[in-house]
This record gives sequence, C-alpha cells and structure tokens, in this order.
Amino acid sequence: MKWFAGLLWPALATCFSHPGLLVSDSDISRLQGKIAAQLDPWTSCWDSLVRMTTADVPYSPQAVSSVDRDAEGDTAANAYLLWQDTAAAFALALRWKVEGNTTYADAAAEILTAWAGNLTSIGSNDDQYLVAGLQGHELANAAELLRDYEPFQENGLAQFIEMMETVFLAKNIYFLEHLDGSEHNVLHFFANWELSQVASVMAISVLTDNQTTWDFAVDYFKNGTGNGAINNAITNIVEEPGTGNPLGQGQEEGRDQGHSAMDYALLGVIGQQAWNQGEDLFAYNDSRILLGAEYFARYNLGYDVPFEPYTNGIVSYTNISSASRGNVRWAWEVLYNHYVMIKGQEAPWTTEYLNATYETFGGFEPGSGSYGDPWDSGYYDTLGWGTILYHLNASDVAALQNQSVSSSVYASASASVASASASVASATSTSAFVSSASSSATLAVGNYAAHGHHHTHHPIVTALPETDDSWDDCGDEDW
Repeated sequence: MKWFAGLLWPALATCFSHPGLLVSDSDISRLQGKIAAQLDPWTSCWDSLVRMTTADVPYSPQAVSSVDRDAEGDTAANAYLLWQDTAAAFALALRWKVEGNTTYADAAAEILTAWAGNLTSIGSNDDQYLVAGLQGHELANAAELLRDYEPFQENGLAQFIEMMETVFLAKNIYFLEHLDGSEHNVLHFFANWELSQVASVMAISVLTDNQTTWDFAVDYFKNGTGNGAINNAITNIVEEPGTGNPLGQGQEEGRDQGHSAMDYALLGVIGQQAWNQGEDLFAYNDSRILLGAEYFARYNLGYDVPFEPYTNGIVSYTNISSASRGNVRWAWEVLYNHYVMIKGQEAPWTTEYLNATYETFGGFEPGSGSYGDPWDSGYYDTLGWGTILYHLNASDVAALQNQSVSSSVYASASASVASASASVASATSTSAFVSSASSSATLAVGNYAAHGHHHTHHPIVTALPETDDSWDDCGDEDW
C-alpha cells in the first residue's frame, strides 16, 4: 500500500485497457492502413514525425537529477531537457508501434530508463507542479506505448513506475488536494495548472493499473473544488449572439487566449484518456468541454462572444481578453473528430478552428518536437499528433460502429441506440453540419478539400471503446 497526500491506494490492480491513454490499438491499426495506402492527411503528418531527428536513432538521453522550469538563484532553467526527451520518447515509441522496428523501442526505452535512474527533483517553487502535470502525463503516455515491449518490461518499467509515482504522481495529488501553502484559495491557480494535474493522475493511474487514483482523478474532474474541475474550468454557460445556442465561457478567457487554448488542449487529453478506458468525460455535463471549445473557437475566429465578469478573489476580469487572440495549438483534431465524426454532434466553430489549425501547420496537426522553439515550453505542453491519431473519415467511423463493446459499456449506451440510429438515418440525406453560427462561418471539414477528398459525414457512435502567436506565454506565471 502507498500513501500520498492523504490518499491511500494499493500498489497495482488489473482493470485497465492497454495501451489505453492517448493511443489505442485501434488507432495504431488505422494509422498503419492509412500509411500503407499513402492517404493524406495521415501520411503527410506521419512524414513530419519521422523526419524529426528526435524521432530517429541514435538518440542520446539528456537525463539529469533535477529539473527546473525557471532559473532560481544559482540554479539554471533546464526543464527543456525533460520535455525534449519526453517528446522524443513518445515519437520513438509510436514509430515502433506503427513500423515494428525494435531499434525505436530500444531508443525510447533508453530515454525513459535514463530519467528513471536519475531524476529525483522537478523543482521547489510553484512551477514544479507544471512539470508534474505537463511532463507527467506525457511521460506516462510514452511508457504506456512501451509497456508490452519485453526488454522494457524486464529492465526499466518497474524503476520508471517508481519515479512516476514518487516524483510526479505525489505532487499531482498534493496539488489537487490543495495542500501547498500557495493554494490558500483553492481557486488561486488558473485552470491549466489543475487540468494538467488531472491529466497526469489519469495517465499514471492507467500505466500503473491503479483504480484508486484513477477514480480520484475522474471524481475531481467532475466534482473538484479547484479550477481543474470542469464546472470551474468552464465557468459560465452563455448564449451565442444571433442563435441563442449555449456556449461555455472558459476560466482563463479574461486572462488571455494563449492559456485558454492550452486549456482545450488539456481537456482533449483528459477526455481522450478517459474515453479509451470507457469513461465518457467528453459527454459529461451536457458536453461542457464542447460548449467551451465552441466559445473559444468562435471568439478566436474573430467573432464576438458574451462575457460574464469573473473573479477568484485574487484576479478579476470584466471583459474577455484579446491578448493572443487567434492562438492555435494542437488541440482540435481530437475535439472535432470525437464530437462531430464519432458522435455526430454539431460543432461549427470547432470545425472551423480545425481548419485554421490546418492552415497554420500546413495541412495537418503536428506534435511536440516537430514545430517551434525546442526551448519554449509552450510547444511541449501536450504531445499532439492529432491527425495521425484521431483524424477519421466516414469508413473509419463505420469501422468504429462495428467494433464490439463490453456488456457493461453496451448497457450504459443502449438507451441511446434507438435515437442515435434515427439520427444516422436522417443524416444520410442532409449535411452533417447545420450552421448555427454566423452565415459567414466557413464550415469546411478539417481542410479535407485541400487533399482532394471533401466528404459529408453523418456519424453516430454511441458505444465507448472496448475496455480490454503566443506559445511562449503559456503556464509561466505564478497563477
């Protein structure tokens, strides 16, 4: 048994699907098929990954015993060593999964075991929690891809898990239980700080088969008191001008749009990690994540949105911030494809913002290590690679519909099957996108037209998976 921050849990259980965080076996199989058929945008995105020197061998780990995001006294900022290596480990592990070449698995394992054998500290000021959350969930995702690689299983995984539990998970939970002195006000820290902790607790829980900490993270997302709880991360439901449709005002909208964009990247991580374990947080509280994404996307595409005054007792905002307006992160593939492609929900502004992402990045959504300054944390806050992992066409959705689901998941979904089937039948003769936005909104589908295959999509998938620009201002402040 282990004890952290008032939370007691057993060492291991055996109740999770593997791999089951940001990448599932079905994601790997689908991607292999796209690459074999040389289909875009998947192939262009994959080519971007394999062209990275950090996704190739040989790769030399940069592991050290202590990392800090900021220079403090005689200590130099060096957390870039960790986020660069983490992005490399994930990309190399993904190459092994897709291509089958064990030299990539060996390189990824060498990175993870090097850090496991060296890292004991991630800083002493508040920024340690950003490292704990951001790099915590990323490291766990890299290791999750390698957990069935026998050399890593036999020599490295146990030590890596020990590091993840003691260096990262302990801090994640300590922060979410508001035990740090700087958390005298539980709403003190902005949403991205706590959302990253939730993402990390979830990821480490799956890696370590820990049901207790998994339940803690899911419950915090639903019912927590800080800004990592969904009802605090998205504070108000407002009406869209002209349509009256609900939109969700994000907690950081009065601060700036760069950090707000980060929130949706992290909400996508949380939602996808939960989805791959049979927990639909995307749908929670009337799809509150989507309502927030639509609000953010509409405003950042240049349209007005209502704003309710916000205060947490420390900062107060009476107007939405235009700082960093138009900020684009790798966040929108997973949101668009989940809500629109898998569930058939209307998300016109999310759809258009995915198009903006494609235009910014050159036709696909890339990931950490492939874009931007490698010493800038903003390019490494989430792993990305949404196009190769989540981009779906109509045939992909049909394949998802045909996947078998466990009896327990089927039972929870069966109540909606009849209405969902009716929606599918109705949709076959109409556009999947009914614009409830401004008539000037461009509702092209993820820039498919640029690749010569523009589609009309009519998906409804009711069952969960089988349970077998200003990048440099993101997350740096004290709150």
